[in-house]
Amino acid sequence: MKVIYVNANSLQDIKQSCPDVAMALGYFDGVHLGHQKVIQAAKEKAQAHNLSLAVLSFFPHPKSVLVPGSEVSYLEPLEQKAEKLEKLGVDIFYIVEFTKELAKVEANEFLDDYIIGLNAKEIICGFDYTYGSKASGTVRTLAVYAATQRVGLTVVEELQWNNQKISSTLIRKHLTERKLNELPNILGGFYKTKYCQRNGLLPNYSLPNVGSYRVLIEDQHSIIECVATVKCKKHIQIHHELSTLSNLLTIQWVDQFETVSN
Repeated sequence: MKVIYVNANSLQDIKQSCPDVAMALGYFDGVHLGHQKVIQAAKEKAQAHNLSLAVLSFFPHPKSVLVPGSEVSYLEPLEQKAEKLEKLGVDIFYIVEFTKELAKVEANEFLDDYIIGLNAKEIICGFDYTYGSKASGTVRTLAVYAATQRVGLTVVEELQWNNQKISSTLIRKHLTERKLNELPNILGGFYKTKYCQRNGLLPNYSLPNVGSYRVLIEDQHSIIECVATVKCKKHIQIHHELSTLSNLLTIQWVDQFETVSN
């Protein structure tokens, strides 16, 4: 999979060599089951029309640009997102740099430059996708635009679990409420973070709320079951012989650990 960083300065050069694609649109934080449904729909379109499969997303999060000083709780860094997208069969991951200037671009101009401009022949997005200045573009305006440009448009309907929309916001809510055992129903697997024993949580991950949890630590070729206690937003205590573990750990968060009183 190619990872291509796009900004206003590099866009014209990238346009010169980009292939025809079925393009999935979204932020895709966490690449949860709702996102996977969008990408699967895009994959089917790509196969049906002999196109490459592309995902177009943004970084940093618009909130961090438009509201300076605001804290954005990312679920995972770009590197982990890219790993997941590659496993789903994505050929090209376009990462558009979100800036204050981009935020002012009108909806149709954004589509001209970043969607049609990057040779999207099939457009695939979720039902609530928005784009352009002040999120003025919606799936309704996108449908009109796609028809005039004679490109395909597939709008993927809401995916629910337990009568709630599967979303990155719902995942963050479960982390806050310590309901980790329910996350595989939303993510398709346990929530994962990377943690440095020396420096703490790696950037652009979120930890569950303060408390103790059952975890699985991926250590070289084995999986270690133990308990980890979240002390704050960046640091945890691992209840295991630390000298036997690598400095950089991949941790799967399984469930809240409840002590049983006698």
